[in-house]
Amino acid sequence: MFHNYFFLKRLARSLNVSLVGLELLECFSQNKDELICGFASPSKTIYLRANLSPQVGLIQISDDFKRAKRNSVDLFTDQIGKKVLKVFPFRFERSFFIELEGQTEIIFKMHGSRSNILISDEDKVSKLFRKVLKADLELTPSEMDKHLNLSYEQFEKVEGNPLKYLPALGKEVRKHLGDQGYPDLTINDKWTLMQQVLKELETNPITIYSIDDLPALSLLSLDSPVILSTSNPIEAANEFHIQFTKNHYLAFEKNKVRKPLEDQIKKTENYLEKTNQKLEDVKTQRGYDEIANILMANLHQISKGATEVSLLDFYSNETIKIKLNPLLSPQKNAENLYRKSKNQQIEINKLEENLKNRASKLKQLKKELESLESSESIKDIRAQQPQKKSSRQDKPLPYHEYNFGGYQVMVGRNSKANDELTLKVANKDDLWLHAKDVPGSHVVIRHQAGKAIPKDVLEKAAELAAWFSKRKTDTLCPVIYTPKKFIRKRKGDPAGAVVVEKEDVILVEPKNHLN
Repeated sequence: MFHNYFFLKRLARSLNVSLVGLELLECFSQNKDELICGFASPSKTIYLRANLSPQVGLIQISDDFKRAKRNSVDLFTDQIGKKVLKVFPFRFERSFFIELEGQTEIIFKMHGSRSNILISDEDKVSKLFRKVLKADLELTPSEMDKHLNLSYEQFEKVEGNPLKYLPALGKEVRKHLGDQGYPDLTINDKWTLMQQVLKELETNPITIYSIDDLPALSLLSLDSPVILSTSNPIEAANEFHIQFTKNHYLAFEKNKVRKPLEDQIKKTENYLEKTNQKLEDVKTQRGYDEIANILMANLHQISKGATEVSLLDFYSNETIKIKLNPLLSPQKNAENLYRKSKNQQIEINKLEENLKNRASKLKQLKKELESLESSESIKDIRAQQPQKKSSRQDKPLPYHEYNFGGYQVMVGRNSKANDELTLKVANKDDLWLHAKDVPGSHVVIRHQAGKAIPKDVLEKAAELAAWFSKRKTDTLCPVIYTPKKFIRKRKGDPAGAVVVEKEDVILVEPKNHLN
């Protein structure tokens, strides 16, 4: 209710007692939406600090103000030295004015997000503080002073509609009337209740309540914790400024930190749910070692080049179908399954390790959120925020990184990243891979001096190259590989396009390994 006519009327009357006879000493701004007006006489000084931010709109009154040495600009200099003749509210309007000598007025238009301070000369607005509100130049100050008929006859004519009878009541008072059952009353009972509320607005103490941890100034009796109750509107304005500014910016800082924390918590909880399900699926699926054992026990029944074979499963005493790589011997197919069994256990171990780490991270995130909610100072909140890294550190790598058997394997993220990986990151002796004859990611295995890249590392890197290509859904995919020194790029080629001067080919199943 700070921007309500009934409060501003009381504030203007108090300012009239304090300011009449004082000269306008200075008018300046040191923040975008804040204007400070200093008034003085030989015996006293008073400063009005108006914060007209669209989210705030407050006034603070003090007997001193320390002006900043920098970023401070003088405004309304033509009015400096003029005496205050009176401070008066515009009737039934959320505004008041300070009348100066020479038919000049400083108008405080307290219209929420459209609050502004205007300079009026001879009933014409000549200057604005918030110049973005250009429509304020068209205002005529004398027309802002409304003459309303508040008789019973007028009340009856508008059928007791509060908005038509007295628009200056504001949303809060209209809601208060509604809570009292106003819409369902007879016209006489409505009139009685309206007069009672108007009397309360004129005579009730000014109270600052705490509602949802934010201050609310009201002239009504509310069922909420009281921060301050006073008959002094200047005291109320000052306390409301302190409480609102503190809580507003504290809440702003909290929200800035809370949202990323809540997003991380949600993301981590989703990861835990999905990974637990994946771990359960991996643990319950048929072990590759059992299928390999069945193959080894029946090598004599498997034809060379077969793509599938039906064999007796001696674990369940039922017949099962086993898919085979026709390019490999039955024994080699079994060896591949034994290797997959080993990888299956590695995957289980990795999933369990990831779950443990993420569970620990979730616990830490929830602890940080709890600490944030209990913070009572902006300094404490900012201390929780991670330090910003340099732009170089923030820049993502052009590749996804994997590790197989101690060998670093890099997979390009996109066409542009493929060029960066191949032409800038890869060394001449690194092994370069790519799915044959289709678009896909460049893959690089980092060379280790004096060592030949093991076959299983080559196969896994090739499986990645196949997976991150247009052959991802094929059963088998040919992948070319060659030392990076045999790769070159021609001028004018599109991103990711290169020339391979020498190559070997490996046939693998497309697969995305855990990184």
